[in-house]
Amino acid sequence: MTRRRQLLAAATLAVALCAGYLSATIGHRLDHGSSWWHGADAEFRTEGPRTEVRFAFNPGGQITFGASIRNPGPSPVTITGIAVNEGPANQHVFKIARLTANHADESTAVMFDPTAATPFPSIRVGAGMELPVFATIRVPDVETAPGSGLFFDDLAVDYDVLGLPRHQRVPMGFRLSVLSPNGYVPR
Repeated sequence: MTRRRQLLAAATLAVALCAGYLSATIGHRLDHGSSWWHGADAEFRTEGPRTEVRFAFNPGGQITFGASIRNPGPSPVTITGIAVNEGPANQHVFKIARLTANHADESTAVMFDPTAATPFPSIRVGAGMELPVFATIRVPDVETAPGSGLFFDDLAVDYDVLGLPRHQRVPMGFRLSVLSPNGYVPR
């Protein structure tokens, strides 16, 4: 009888540990950080709770912006990839031309410094920390109507938490708009 109770207790403990692990990893969510960045080629405006960063529509041109990704914890994560769009890469409206990051540790504040940014590898982000990233995207050569534009307000982020790969759309904390005031027809 004692052996049977030991096996039952061990099995119960194993199930509880597995359930706790899955709950901790599946429930772990990233969030937008405390800051963002844009170059002099953009303007921004805030109306109520929404901030919009606006760039001019320039087909085939490039736009660079920065957003920070916050890991609210309680476990560290390793960010393994960032995209602007979901789905297959050949169907993305915006293509990432370059992805770089500034490193922030516990002793420094989140800072956006394009000159100090390094190419994006997989990066570990501790609990409660933020990762500032710069994305340079290509503006697609697509037809637009006068006064229309393209926009997005989140990033598709791949990350590992406690060894389990995860994927999430992480809000940037602002809406990025590429506006075409006069419209455009590809030649």
